[in-house]
Amino acid sequence: MTNENNALAKGSTIEIEIESLAFGGQGIARHEGLTIFVDNAVPGQVLRCEITKLKKRFAFAKRLEVITPSKEEATPFCEHFGICGGCLHQDIAYGSQIYWKGRQVSDTLARIGKITKDTEGMGQDTIGSPLQTGYRNRMDFSFQGYGKELSVGFKKRGSETEVVSVSSCPLLPESCRNIPALVEEYCTKSEFGTFRHGKGGYWRKLVVRVSHDSGKIMIHVITAPSKTHSPIKGLEELLFAKIPNLKTFAHSTRIGRPDIASGERLISLTGEPFITETLKKSDGGSVSYKISPNAFFQTNSSGAEVLFQRCLDIASPAATDVVYDLFCGSGGIGMFMASNVKKVIGFEISKETVLSARENAKLNGIENSQYITANLSNEGEVPTELPKPDIIVLDPPRSGVPAPTLERILSLAPEKIVYVSCNPSTLARDAERLEEKYTLTKFSSVDMFPHTAHIECIALLTRHSKS
Repeated sequence: MTNENNALAKGSTIEIEIESLAFGGQGIARHEGLTIFVDNAVPGQVLRCEITKLKKRFAFAKRLEVITPSKEEATPFCEHFGICGGCLHQDIAYGSQIYWKGRQVSDTLARIGKITKDTEGMGQDTIGSPLQTGYRNRMDFSFQGYGKELSVGFKKRGSETEVVSVSSCPLLPESCRNIPALVEEYCTKSEFGTFRHGKGGYWRKLVVRVSHDSGKIMIHVITAPSKTHSPIKGLEELLFAKIPNLKTFAHSTRIGRPDIASGERLISLTGEPFITETLKKSDGGSVSYKISPNAFFQTNSSGAEVLFQRCLDIASPAATDVVYDLFCGSGGIGMFMASNVKKVIGFEISKETVLSARENAKLNGIENSQYITANLSNEGEVPTELPKPDIIVLDPPRSGVPAPTLERILSLAPEKIVYVSCNPSTLARDAERLEEKYTLTKFSSVDMFPHTAHIECIALLTRHSKS
């Protein structure tokens, strides 16, 4: 069905069937030679939609009505779904979510990286998360407003600034789901506004962390700098009284404008200086990681066990291998491999993070590791006496690996590269840049973020025999 003049234009209404999901979560349909992208759509649905943007070969549409439901639909389990911007796919059955994510990744790698579907692991379903709710070990909440209008929650779907009040989040374990409601109730009475509220704004971010191994909880409150931090002590006392497993309360300040949940200056820390998460290996061993208020750690603990084990299995290292762990964070994947190899050498540009990695190695009694504050692409920062790597592990940010670092990797010429990525587009790009010496020979994807559009990929790149 179209509008009266039967011409497709902005404002036209059409009936379409959703055929698939695009990377990023939009539904895809075809209509009169055009590809139509639709938000809030489930594959298999027949929808009545309104065209909101029209280009030569594609268009965007808004869902108006579900004419025919899909067999892939599921009932959302959160009262905030559809308004909160945190989850996109609670309305899609979990088995279908991981199927479509696997297909998206394979299609992206084939299109951008020209990686054939004959590659081992390509086209296979994504490995699902062991937990689909309560799986997160960290959640970052935003503040907005002042007084009775103050909200603690997540960005509204489709908005970069508006915050939806979230009393609890079912992606967190039960033990800490009521924390945002307690903080919001307290802050509405504090007579302090939020950082976005305007001059004199104070509250910025609430970070809730929990160890799935021990159950210990850490709360990190980030505010703007102030001559007085009078409301913090009362909030700390309230939360220690109300949250049985709360072991750490940290307060940091942040001056920078970027809206990120990281403190620039630690003002106070009450309780234990860190919580510890332990990940189990398939051989019966385990690795523990200290998590401090600003430390990076994979947000899905049970998923991280799957991800790290899959990296180890794909790498298939020899006991004599030397592993370079780039973008190593606090030890992460390299530390998980340490007992299977001769030596692990981690590289990070943050001194604080390198110190954390060294502490984690000590915690686990790992003596065959070394952590260096350096950028591998800057040869002057790298000790000359280091042994050459047999395997390089890469776990870069979404933007991928910088070109100078890729050039350095090519010059080091390890036998294998294990590339972990949360962005298949940049993984495909970097695999193409390495094709002079390396072929992507194995691939896997792991769903670390159920009900969202995000996915983790693992690629094994093997050096050509001619190289």
